[in-house]
Amino acid sequence: MSGSSPVDEIQPPASPPKQAGGITCGACNAANPDGGKFCAGCGHALIEPCVACNKPVLLSQAFCGTCGNDLVAAVKKKKLDFERKIADAIDAAKERNFERAKSLLAIVIREKDFRFKEVVANATVAQNKIDSIATQESASAADRIAAAQHAFERSECQRVIELLSDLPANLLTDDAKSHLQRSRNHIEQLEQAEKSLQEAFQKRDWASSGAILDRLMELQPNDESVAKLAIKVGKKLISKATTLRESHKYAAAANMLDCVPENARDQDYQNLCQRVQRIQWLAEQFKGEPFATPTLGRLSQLWVEQSGGDPKATAMLGRISKQIKGPKSSARDLFAPLLEPEGSWVGGQVGFLGSPSCVGLGQADEQTVKTFRTAPGQFNVAIGLALQGLGHGRVKQDFSPKQGLLKRLGRKKLTTCWGVDLGAFGIKAVCLQNGEDGQVKLVQCYRRPFDTPLARSVPESTIDETLRDAVSDFLAQHDVEGSDVWVGFPGRELISRFVKLPPVPDKQVKPLFDKEIQTRIPLPLDEVTCVSWIADVPKDELTVIGRPAFVSAAKQQFVDRYLGNLRVAGLEVNGLQATPIALVNFAAVEFADALEFDSPDPGKQDPTGKLPTVALFDCGAEMTTAMLISPKSCWFWTFESGGNEFTRLVSRATKTTHGDAEKLKRNPATLPAPETQFETVQQRIEELRGRLSKTLADVLDQHVELDVQQTWCSGGGALTLGWIKRILCEQ
Repeated sequence: MSGSSPVDEIQPPASPPKQAGGITCGACNAANPDGGKFCAGCGHALIEPCVACNKPVLLSQAFCGTCGNDLVAAVKKKKLDFERKIADAIDAAKERNFERAKSLLAIVIREKDFRFKEVVANATVAQNKIDSIATQESASAADRIAAAQHAFERSECQRVIELLSDLPANLLTDDAKSHLQRSRNHIEQLEQAEKSLQEAFQKRDWASSGAILDRLMELQPNDESVAKLAIKVGKKLISKATTLRESHKYAAAANMLDCVPENARDQDYQNLCQRVQRIQWLAEQFKGEPFATPTLGRLSQLWVEQSGGDPKATAMLGRISKQIKGPKSSARDLFAPLLEPEGSWVGGQVGFLGSPSCVGLGQADEQTVKTFRTAPGQFNVAIGLALQGLGHGRVKQDFSPKQGLLKRLGRKKLTTCWGVDLGAFGIKAVCLQNGEDGQVKLVQCYRRPFDTPLARSVPESTIDETLRDAVSDFLAQHDVEGSDVWVGFPGRELISRFVKLPPVPDKQVKPLFDKEIQTRIPLPLDEVTCVSWIADVPKDELTVIGRPAFVSAAKQQFVDRYLGNLRVAGLEVNGLQATPIALVNFAAVEFADALEFDSPDPGKQDPTGKLPTVALFDCGAEMTTAMLISPKSCWFWTFESGGNEFTRLVSRATKTTHGDAEKLKRNPATLPAPETQFETVQQRIEELRGRLSKTLADVLDQHVELDVQQTWCSGGGALTLGWIKRILCEQ
């Protein structure tokens, strides 16, 4: 067969060139037969792949028989690479990076090729030396780290730096690194403080010097020279503060005292500091106060005494003395303004409602009038109760059991009514009479504080017994036969909801309101008794406001128990009303003129169509009631804060009985340290301001038709120093 076959073109795999007499092992010189891959004498490889073409070559070949690559040069290159690794390992060891040095040498030492035997031997020697050095230095570093730990615990920062600063970072533990850094920071701060102290001394800036010395004593607590210098500078500062205080520069004196080093704050310092703080506190009490009150008068007298005749204090004392006797802004106001009449953030001017105009005092005897005026602004709830009993006020319903039609028709209508306010502080009662001239007149007045205020923490049994005793004493001194009797109960027993109903007639609005009551009162309706009020159908221009309404619910169980206690005490009531609703009725009568909207007098009509609104804040013993009342609507809220809470805070601060604390609260000028002992009271008043402002701001934002033109306060708690200023005034 002519021509070549494809089989003829197949080449056998390349094999290393044969040497005569077999292959000699370069590692042990043993003779091996041709074709062997490993030495039969020592197991060393006899062949390796060419680095260029990957064909097998003998270890002893100079050039590759397949590609001609210089195999000797490749071996030299690998040897040089190993030598560089040894050199790099030595450099790493010099830098104390022993781990890197060991890893580099391990690459060389793992090489088994006899051609690199010398290099491997050098690497092994280097590794042994590096291991020895690493062991020695690690032991030395451990000793230095331990010594540095002890030095750090003794606050010897310079010694810590000496021990650790020249150790390689990789030999330092985390704690050692932290101690070194903190010691360096300490030394740096110390040097900076000493430099700043020198600069302050040069400028004779003793205030800065005192603050710097305080810092130096923190940095060097055992340095007696610094402590002595601090005492010396402290005496200078106290002397300068004394001079500033005598010059009535209290803020500068306080700043100077703040810089007195801690170890110089002796009893003289404490006394001076307390006096400066007291004078500053006294001066602050008059800022923003709307009225000239006896309490402020006593404080201004104390300010004059404590300040050594500060002209500002003397001027304030003179102004208050004059204004107390001066004209008031209105007949209702209890106090004359201290400066200009103050505005309220709620709206209008601020006033303390001490003399209600809705009650005439002309027919009352001298003792009744005296009792009434002894507690100004504290009979408003009782007045509201009696007014409703006489048929006045906005809300007609009450919480007493409903009488049958025949019983109501057969009952003679009386012209006098007792309003009895059973509060947490005591019992306050007024007897009012409908006069023939249409004026409601005060007939009798009664006030008796409880021995112990009825706080929430008092057991119910004690509260019931106290109320029964108070009512019994009241009945023993007053004959209520021939008069109706209306009694109030605390607003905290109420659940009140306010709604806006559509401007539809009564027949249509009633089922809508009933549905709202079922939805909004979170108690079964058969377990509560309710009082509700719905505004009249508005005129065309007011249809947008609908018919505002509210419903207030009290648990029937509470009502029954409350009335039962009164019966046990011998008092049968004709009406039972909650305190906030009694205040609504009081305000509706008291401010009837201000709440006129449909007046035929053009001068009293608001061209904007807004509703004239009055805000009233009554701070009682345990509760504060806030109210907004307009001709067509009313809102009220109760807050767990009152005069007794303030008294308890004073009692804790002074460690006195509740009775003594009550006297101190009313006259804070008699407090041993008013600047600290009255602080918690003022903080609590500020907290109440925040809650009140949020609640009322939400309503006023939603009801833009309301135009608050007057803001009034009443109640014994409102007489607390700073209450009117912090709660009602714009600040």
